[in-house]
Amino acid sequence: MHVPNRIAGAQRNWSYSAAAREAGASLIENLSIPAPFADPAIEARFLEEHSQRFCAFRRASTLLALGLWTCFLWWDMNNAQRMKVLNDALTYLLVLRLLGVALLFCTGILVLRPSFRSHETSTRVILTGVYGLIFLLLGIIAVTPAPYNYMQHFTGLYLALFFQFSFFYLRSKYALTVAIVTFAALILLQLTLKVLNPTDFAAGLFYLFNMTIVGHGVCVHAERVSRERFSAERALASLNNEISMTNVELERKNTELEISKKDQEIKTNALLALKEQQMLAAEASSKDKSNFLAAATHDLRQPMHALNLFLQAASEAIGHGEFKEAGRLIDECGRSSEILARLLNAVLDLSRLESGRVVPRYHVFDLRLIIEEAAEQLRPFAQSRGVDLRLRLPKEALVCVRSDAHWLCRAVANLVSNGIKYANTGQTAKPTVIVGLVRSATRARIDVVDNGIGISNAHWESIFQPFFQVGNPEQDRDKGLGLGLSIVNAVISMLDEHRIELKSAEGLGSRFSVEMPLCGATPDKPSPRVPARADPEEARQLAGLYVLLVEDDGLVRASTEALLSQWGVLFDSAATFEEYEEILDSLERIPDLIITDYRLRDFKTAREIAMLFTAKLGKPCPTLVVTGEPQATIIPLACTHDVLSKPVSTAELRQEILSLVAGRCPNEVAA
Repeated sequence: MHVPNRIAGAQRNWSYSAAAREAGASLIENLSIPAPFADPAIEARFLEEHSQRFCAFRRASTLLALGLWTCFLWWDMNNAQRMKVLNDALTYLLVLRLLGVALLFCTGILVLRPSFRSHETSTRVILTGVYGLIFLLLGIIAVTPAPYNYMQHFTGLYLALFFQFSFFYLRSKYALTVAIVTFAALILLQLTLKVLNPTDFAAGLFYLFNMTIVGHGVCVHAERVSRERFSAERALASLNNEISMTNVELERKNTELEISKKDQEIKTNALLALKEQQMLAAEASSKDKSNFLAAATHDLRQPMHALNLFLQAASEAIGHGEFKEAGRLIDECGRSSEILARLLNAVLDLSRLESGRVVPRYHVFDLRLIIEEAAEQLRPFAQSRGVDLRLRLPKEALVCVRSDAHWLCRAVANLVSNGIKYANTGQTAKPTVIVGLVRSATRARIDVVDNGIGISNAHWESIFQPFFQVGNPEQDRDKGLGLGLSIVNAVISMLDEHRIELKSAEGLGSRFSVEMPLCGATPDKPSPRVPARADPEEARQLAGLYVLLVEDDGLVRASTEALLSQWGVLFDSAATFEEYEEILDSLERIPDLIITDYRLRDFKTAREIAMLFTAKLGKPCPTLVVTGEPQATIIPLACTHDVLSKPVSTAELRQEILSLVAGRCPNEVAA
C-alpha cells in the first residue's frame, strides 16, 4: 500500500520540478534578446520591412508624446500656482519643458519625412528623442525640490520607458540599453546631488526595475513575433511562388495538350493537303536554294579568279624584276580579297538570317545613336561618290526603342549605302541622301531618302531578292554585291513588330522607311570605349604593342603572325590552351591585347582564355575574338572585347586592335 503512495509522490515531485524548469527556461527565453538572422542581407531586409510596417504607429506615438509633454507643461504651471515651493523652481521647469517641446517638435518633423521609413533613420530619430526626454526628465527631477520631484515628475520616467518599450517597436537591445542608461544616470544623479529622499529613491528604483523587466519582456516578445512573422511570410511567399510556377506549368501543359489534340485533329483531317503543300514548298525552296547557290557561286568565283590571276601576275613581275608593277598587282590582290570577304560575309549573314539561327539580342537604346553610327561609317564613302549625306534627327528628346542594335544598325547602314551607290550623278542637283527620324505617339520611323535613279514599280518585289540589282546587269562589284536589301529584309523580318516600306519612282529617287514601336524606358548604358579612327597615320601606333595570339589553325596563325610582324607588333603565339598557359607563366611584359579564335581544341573557348589571364595576372586584358562562329552563339567575356567574323580585312583588323587598346577594360581604368 505504501509503494504506490511513494511512486505518486515522486511523480508529483517530478512534475513540479519539470514544470519549474520549464517555467524558468521560458522566462529566460522571453527575456533573452532575439538573435539576428544569420544572413546579413536577410537581417537588413527584415529591419527595413519592420521599420516600414510600424512607421505609421511610430509617427502617431511621437505626436502623442508631444501632446502629453505639452499637457505636463500646463500641469507644472498649474501646480506652481498652488504650491509656492514649486513656484520657486518654475523658471527652470518651464525652460526644461520648453526644451522638451522643441525636441519633440523637431522629432515630429523628422518622423513625418519619407526618409523616416528606413530602419537607420527611424532608429536614430527615435533614440535621439527618447534619450533627450529622459535626460530632460532627470533635469526636471534635479531642479524640483523633494518630495515633489518624486511625486510630480518621477512618473515621467515611467512614461518615457513605457513609450520606448511598447509604442516605438524598437529592437530589444536598444530598448534595454535605454533603460540601463536611465538607471545609471538616475543613480549618478542621486549619488552626486541627492535629489530624492532615500525612501523615494529606493521605491522609484524598485518600480523602475520592475517596469524595465516587464517592458523588456514585452519588447523581446514583440521583436520575436515580428521576426517569426517575417520568416513565415518569406516561407509563404516562396511556397506561393512555387505553387504559382506549378500552376503555370500545369496550365501550360494543359494548354499544350489541348492544342496538341486540336493540331492532331487538324493534321489528320488535312494530311493529304498538307503533304501536297509540303511537296510544293520543298520544290520551291529547293529551287530557290539552287538559284541562290548558283548566283553565290558565280559571284564568289569572280573575285577568287581575279585574285589568282593577280597573284600569278605579281609573281611573274617579281621574277622579271618589275617590283613597282608587282606592288600594284598585290594591291589589286588586296582589293579582290576584300571584295571576296565582303561577299562571303554577306552570303553567310543572309544564310544565317534566313535559316533562323540568329537570335536577336534585344535591349533599350536611343535610336539616334545607331543612325549617327551608320552615317559616320558611310560618310567617307559618300564623299568619295560626291554624295551629300545629311541627318534629320530630334535634338533634345530621346527616341528609345527595344531592338537588336547590331542588326538594326546593319540594316540602316545597308539602306544608306544603297542610296549612295545609286545616286544620280548626271542630274543638275547635287546627289543627296537624307536620313531622318520621325516619332509618333507609339512608334518611331527611320526614313532613308535619296534623289537617285529611283526604282520602277515592276522591280519593287525583286530588289529584295538576293543578287538582284537594278541597272547592273554586268554585276559590277563596284556597284555593290546585290545582297544589301536582302539582308535588310531578313533583319526586319526577324525583329519583333518591325516593318519596312518602300516608296519610289523611276528617275525621282526612293524612300525606304523602317518602322518600330517606341519604348518608354530609359536607354541601357553601353560600356564606353574609345573608337579607333581609320587614319593610316594611326597604323604607326601599332609598332611596339605586345599581343598574345591564340589560334589553333596553323595557316591562320602563320598569316596573322606575318601581318603583325609587318606592323611592328611584338607577339607570342600559341596553338593550344596549354601553350598559352605556359606563355602566361613566363611573361616579362603585360600584354596590350589578346587576339584569339573563339573555339579552340579540347573544348576550350575564348572565355577560358580571358578568365585564365585574369586569374594569373589579377586584372583583365582587352580581347579581340576573330572567329567563324555566329556571334549569337558567343558567350560574353568578362572584359572589354570585340568579335570579328572571318574573313577579316587588314584595315578592319588594324582598326579593332587600335580601338580595343585605346578603350581598355573598365576595371583596369578604375584601378
